Amino acid sequence: MRVFARKSVVWNSRSVVVAMLAAVAAVIVVPQAGRAQEGATYGVYAELATAVPGAFDDVVATLRQAAEREGVSILADYRLSSGEDCQYQAHVLALTTDTYADQVAGRGYIAAFALPLRLTVFEDERGINIAAVNPLSLNRTIVAETGFESESQGALDLLKSLLSDFAAQASDREYGQMRDRGLIAKTMGLIAGGPFEGKVEKIADVDAESVADLSEVADRLYAGLEKLAGERKWETRPAYRYDLLDHGLILLGYTGAAIEAKAFDIVREGSDKLREDYSCPGVAHAAAFPIEIVMAFEDETVNVYMVDSMFRMKMYFEDAGNMKFAANMRMPPSIEDEIRDKVEDSLF
Repeated sequence: MRVFARKSVVWNSRSVVVAMLAAVAAVIVVPQAGRAQEGATYGVYAELATAVPGAFDDVVATLRQAAEREGVSILADYRLSSGEDCQYQAHVLALTTDTYADQVAGRGYIAAFALPLRLTVFEDERGINIAAVNPLSLNRTIVAETGFESESQGALDLLKSLLSDFAAQASDREYGQMRDRGLIAKTMGLIAGGPFEGKVEKIADVDAESVADLSEVADRLYAGLEKLAGERKWETRPAYRYDLLDHGLILLGYTGAAIEAKAFDIVREGSDKLREDYSCPGVAHAAAFPIEIVMAFEDETVNVYMVDSMFRMKMYFEDAGNMKFAANMRMPPSIEDEIRDKVEDSLF
């Protein structure tokens, strides 16, 4: 058994970094949604419906029932923390289907980080809204720059099909960071960018004789993370477990109320100028959660992987802007350290 060493990042002069990043101008382009195509520009988030009528819990229940009716697996289903100063609610449903799971997991453990299709219901001054992480954008980063367009479009179409009861409120607007490719560049050539596969880190491994041991190790890890829930700064806890033993994989979701609230407070409206006067606009990014841990059986070993936390923050919250990114650089490493510690304490 091994636990892998943590990275340490030291900034000799935070003010210098902030000044450098402040010089980078943000260019915001909001395209109309269209069919998947190579090189198209997509937002990280897809707004699927807005000003939805009815009570918040009833809207969530309608989506839950639609997923169950369509044979869509619900991995996670919980209320997020909007923060003490926010009067609006946010709820997330992490979803998948057997077909989509086979399409993604068939490309290996790195691609498995794209498996949860995250659908969120959130409130703001307009009322109740429904949005999702846009697979047309993120799958180019996680799964493949090209060659996965039809599967990504199918995933987005699946999410849209669950909103048949809200057809009158349908929206095709996209928001969040707008990207015309999957590769996320480093800010000023220094920070958090590069190919996704290089940002997937092995954080532990456990000797194993067969794929059956993968399930036993996952049992131990999930139970340990549950036992440690609420401890330490970010109060991280497990949110779901998804077994793909035919692919030698198990996916764990984790989150923490403090992480969610802080992320929403930092990003606020991001690049979405329509939300800049809202009281707590950051809840529109709620579909960034939960976070993933991937467990893979490889060469008589169960390997435990996570995405570098700074990179993942950039994946979902890059539109917060360079100043906010620089001012909160200590947050992602502290989250990663907490997860690593809890994995170690659970497994060893």
